[in-house]
Amino acid sequence: MTRPRLLVTIQIVAALVLWALVLLLAARTPWRLDLTPTKDFTLSARTLDVLDRLSTDVEITYFYSSQDAVIRRNTEALLSLYTDASPRLHVRMVDLDRNPGLATGLGVSSYNVAVIASTETRFRLDLVNEEILTAALLRLAGTPPLLAYVVQGHGERPLSEDERLGLSQAAQSLAGDRIHTRPLSGAAKIPDDADLLIVAGATTNLAEAEIDTLDAHLRDGRHVIVLAEAPTPPSIAEWLLRYGIELGADVVVDRQSRLLGADGLSARIAYLNQSLIPSSPEVNGMLPVAQTIRLIDTPGVESDYLALTGEQTWADVDHGILSSEHAVAGPDDRRGPLPVAVIARVEPNGGRLLVVGDADFATNLHVDVLGNRELLLALVGLVVRDEAVVAARPTSEGPSPLSAFVVTTTEARLVLWLGAVVPAALLAGIAVVRRRRLG
Repeated sequence: MTRPRLLVTIQIVAALVLWALVLLLAARTPWRLDLTPTKDFTLSARTLDVLDRLSTDVEITYFYSSQDAVIRRNTEALLSLYTDASPRLHVRMVDLDRNPGLATGLGVSSYNVAVIASTETRFRLDLVNEEILTAALLRLAGTPPLLAYVVQGHGERPLSEDERLGLSQAAQSLAGDRIHTRPLSGAAKIPDDADLLIVAGATTNLAEAEIDTLDAHLRDGRHVIVLAEAPTPPSIAEWLLRYGIELGADVVVDRQSRLLGADGLSARIAYLNQSLIPSSPEVNGMLPVAQTIRLIDTPGVESDYLALTGEQTWADVDHGILSSEHAVAGPDDRRGPLPVAVIARVEPNGGRLLVVGDADFATNLHVDVLGNRELLLALVGLVVRDEAVVAARPTSEGPSPLSAFVVTTTEARLVLWLGAVVPAALLAGIAVVRRRRLG
C-alpha cells in the first residue's frame, strides 16, 4: 500500500472511531438543542421543579392506537423528556388493541389515555400534554390545593371566555397549578377559605368598607394581587400608598417591542428579580399599555421590585404617546429600566401584596403572548406559596398570537460564527488542501 493510501485509510478509520465515540456519548448523555421560538421540545422550569419534588417512583402507562402513528410519536417524545429529567419516572407505551386485559384492569377503554400510578395513588388522564401531566405530578408531589377569589363589580376583568377581556385561560392554567379561582361579587366580605384575593383591572372606586376589608385581609396574613390598569381608581391607588406602593399613572413606551410584532406601547419585561424568581421563563413577558410603579419606604412593610423593562424604554408622563405614535421622550419623562411589578410583605403576619402595572397581559387576548402565561403563574405562585417557580407551558391548538425568536447580542454573534464564519473557514481550508494535493 502506498503512503498516500495508507494516510487516507488511517484518516477514515480515525473518523469512524471518532464518530462511534460521539454516538456512544450521545446515547449515554442525551442532550437536545431546541431552536423553536416557544421551546416546544424543552420542559419548563416549573415541570423540572415538580419532577425534583417527587419522593416516590411513578409509572405512566400510555395506551395508544397502532393506526395513529403521529399522536403516538408526539406523546412518546414528550414522555421521553420527562423520563430523561427524572429517574423516578417510568413510562410504558401500550397498544390498547393488543393488551385489552391490562386496559380493563386499569379502567381504560379508549385510545390516547394515560394512567399515572404511584405506591398510594392512581388516576387517569384523558388528555396528555405538559400542562396536564405536570399538574398530575404536582398532585403526587403533595402540593395542597389553594383557592383564589377574583373580585367583580368594579369593572374588573371577568372570569369568562370573552376573547379580549376574559380571564378563563388564566384560570385554567392556575387550576393546573392547583390554584382554583372563583368570582367574588364585591370585596365587602371575603370568604374565610380565600387563600388569595385578585383585583384585576378595576375601573371604578371600591367602597370604603371594601377597602377596609382588603386592609384587614392583608394584615391578617393573607394575600392580595392587584393588576392595576391605568387610570387606576383613586381608592385603590390611595390604599396601595399605605404600603409604600405608588402607581406612576403614566404609559411605558417600548419602541423595540415593534421588532417582536407588537406596537410601541407593549412593554417587554427585560429583567426579573432573580433572588425571588430564580427559575425565569425563556421570555419574561410583555405588558400592553403598562404603567410604572415606585416603592416608598414604609414602616412595617418589606418590599422588592419584581420586574423591570429594558434600558431603551421610557415612561410617558403626560400620555402624549396615546395621541401621536411619533411622540418622543420629553424632559419630564422617566428613562428605563422602569419597574412594572412589585411585591410587599406586611408585618407582623406576613401577608403579601403583589402589584403589576397592567391587567390585560393576563386576559385571553394576551395571555399567550411571549411569556405572559408563565409570568402570571410565577407571580401567583410567589404570592400564595412563597415559591419562585415557573409553571408548565400549555400546548395550544393554533399558532401563538406572537411568535418571536429572541436572542441576546452574544447569542447572535455565536449563531453567526457557528452558522457562517466557521463553516466558511472549513470549506476554504479543505479547498486549499485539495488544491495543494492536486498541484
